Amino acid sequence: MAFSVGFMKKGSQTMSVGKIRGIVIGEAQRGESSKQIIVLAKGMGKVRLSARGAKNAKSHLLAGTQLFAYCDFTIYEGRGFWSVTQIDLIESFYGLRNDVAVLSQAVYLAELVEKTCPEGMEQDEIMQLLLFTLQGMAKGHLEPKLAGRIFEIKYLQLSGLLASADCMVCEETPAQLYFDGEGFTCQNHTRPGAKPLLPAVGAALSHVLENEGKQIFGFRLSPEALEQLDKVMRQYLQMHVGLDLKSRRFAADICF
Repeated sequence: MAFSVGFMKKGSQTMSVGKIRGIVIGEAQRGESSKQIIVLAKGMGKVRLSARGAKNAKSHLLAGTQLFAYCDFTIYEGRGFWSVTQIDLIESFYGLRNDVAVLSQAVYLAELVEKTCPEGMEQDEIMQLLLFTLQGMAKGHLEPKLAGRIFEIKYLQLSGLLASADCMVCEETPAQLYFDGEGFTCQNHTRPGAKPLLPAVGAALSHVLENEGKQIFGFRLSPEALEQLDKVMRQYLQMHVGLDLKSRRFAADICF
């Protein structure tokens, strides 16, 4: 379901009415009983929705306004903002909440998307990536720390910030890859402070960047390789996105 829109009359006003399908990636309380949620929606991208009375225990909007909820939302536009009138819950990802390591990684990924995705731009590939990642972690199919790093690699690629794991100077695919905090190089173009990457880490980067869909999750790493990949991605995000989120640091401490 992509974004669809119609019109309705309320008194003397004509209001836009729409239906969207998306994932809740952020929530905030508004008053004693209402919420504002941020949804990554198919065909619409990141959108803010007002959910009146959603914090009430008997509200029909309660389940569908929780973080990670994957839903069909019926919304209307009035006075410059969208409000939710009905929610059909597709998946709650309850399994994410059974393990603190899984939950902390999922919270981080939702925050990363919420903080960095621009509003008003279609982000269907990123939405699908988030959906696959949450599904895999909720079902216990994906180790959370590795799933988080895979998500980061693909997310950066889809955002235009990581094109390949080749040398950024000569664009060749080296036998030994180096990382200097800014990007990847071959041995001939290493700069001061560059460190050699383990072969498994270079292979992991290439695998994620060269594949699509659920295939990107089709590998495992040793603890040593995963730790190096974790450090590489943290530095890359700091340099190219300007973020070092507390939720990522907390997830790293939990997923030791």
